Amino acid sequence: MIQTGHFTDLTFHHDTPQGWYLSDELGVEILLPNKYCPNDAQAGDTIHVFIYRDSEDRLVATTRKPFIKLHQFACLQVIASTSIGSFMDWGLEKDLFVPFNEQHKRLIEGDYAVVFLYRDESTDRLLASAKISKWLQKDEIPLAVNTEVSLLCFEETAIGYKMVIEQLYQGMVFVNESFRHIKVGDTLLGYVRLIRENGHIDVSLTPIGRKKVLGLSGVIMEAIEAAGGFLSISDKSPPAMIQSTFGMSKKAFKEAVGKLYKARKIVIEENGLRKI
Repeated sequence: MIQTGHFTDLTFHHDTPQGWYLSDELGVEILLPNKYCPNDAQAGDTIHVFIYRDSEDRLVATTRKPFIKLHQFACLQVIASTSIGSFMDWGLEKDLFVPFNEQHKRLIEGDYAVVFLYRDESTDRLLASAKISKWLQKDEIPLAVNTEVSLLCFEETAIGYKMVIEQLYQGMVFVNESFRHIKVGDTLLGYVRLIRENGHIDVSLTPIGRKKVLGLSGVIMEAIEAAGGFLSISDKSPPAMIQSTFGMSKKAFKEAVGKLYKARKIVIEENGLRKI
């Protein structure tokens, strides 16, 4: 069945100066432009194509693979911002349109933003929405504490990073759980820590109980490695910062850092700890 937003296998039906017309099992035809047609194509052959509407609103097939799937989220680049909305590069000839009413803030040319791909049922057009939360499920979340989940960062806030979890749910990685800077569009793995009544999920980048397995020195070393080899926290940092970041007292932190230093795993610099 030919439907926008989907890949499908279609049959070469007949050739024209513009390209081959493909058909489905119901006999519905759609054009595959010459630039996407194999040189050895023959009537009766099949091909895997993506269906969407071109700049003139005509159904068209392409062998290109878009950067985002229907009803999923991805980070795309804004290539134009106009008086009617913004356009994003999604890997196809016709750019992906984001209406103003689907933007929580104006998308600026050159920026990257996480969007959701949906089909406008009244026009059959594929559009994008930057209002991420409205598309995420908040009821009946079948996830258990400490479940490993895929994450996509879609917004940075003062307290942490908002995440799309498993392409379905909304979560938050708090600053004191990250050990490193995360930017919009980053994909990573996390672990469910708490599912709140509003359907939002607290996520940790470290499995629950990892601290007991690694020991305090191991937790600090893992944080340094996760931060790229340098962690801007030291024994001169405020006790509250150490407690919120590692869940340990400043005294315990200094003892653990001392063990790493004596083992020649780190050097202690004025502004932080560096892996050797």
